[in-house]
Amino acid sequence: MGGATGLPAVHDPAIPELSGCASDGRQPERLWVHNDSSNPPLLFAINPQGQVLQRVRVDGADNVDWEDIAHFVWHGQSYLALADTGDNFAWRDGVAVLLMPEPVPGMRELRPARTIRVHYPDGAHDVEALAVDAAAGDILLLTKRRPPARLYRLRLDGPDVQQAEPIATLPDWWPERQTPVETISEWHYRGAVSAMDLSPDGRRLAMLTGTHWMVFDRDGGEPWAQVLQRQPRIARIPRPSDGPDTIYEALCWAADGGLWINGERLPAPLLHLAPGVPSGP
Repeated sequence: MGGATGLPAVHDPAIPELSGCASDGRQPERLWVHNDSSNPPLLFAINPQGQVLQRVRVDGADNVDWEDIAHFVWHGQSYLALADTGDNFAWRDGVAVLLMPEPVPGMRELRPARTIRVHYPDGAHDVEALAVDAAAGDILLLTKRRPPARLYRLRLDGPDVQQAEPIATLPDWWPERQTPVETISEWHYRGAVSAMDLSPDGRRLAMLTGTHWMVFDRDGGEPWAQVLQRQPRIARIPRPSDGPDTIYEALCWAADGGLWINGERLPAPLLHLAPGVPSGP
């Protein structure tokens, strides 16, 4: 079923505030998605048309402010990492990352294998972007603010309570000038990242803002502090003129090397961007 533009779209009223997506590790044509704050603790598997195929309740967890999700393989097992890290007003004493085995088809509920309680060394932050660098054993968290933004690291094999380690900074740059009609909110969040995902080979880190998507290329195990100093490949999110006013907040790599993008407000177009990204804005 398509949206107003004829594009595939999410229509299910149970997912009005879709905030994160991850490719299914077993069935690449499926995506795992979830709502953000104050919604039931549910994961949804959807197909490329946006139709819900499976609902899974995460037992023993509250959706305080779920903001992103990532698939990864750890010690030969398929997992999902779920970021309960949203904090719009920077007042949460601590946030959490839930690690859980990836649900199998037909499963209706699961419990997290681990919950990592997270504190930052420099006070509370709103974080809506998570990625997992399984080869390095790291969970990556990026603050949602107009750059410069800070990238933090948690250890997959670390304790259940961790202080996030700052490891890199996303510089203060942007490819487009401020417009005369830009609101204070638009100015404040211009370039702020609401989702990210690391490609399965660990060589491409994709990020999503309210207006653009971008990809940072990485040379092998190059440190993120070095990677983020280079200007990424970047492009505007395609927005049909007759489409809904979607707030795009979810991004993940597709099986074909492209990207999936989705977000809030129904019907929410499910965008599939082909492999490769234009070099300009």
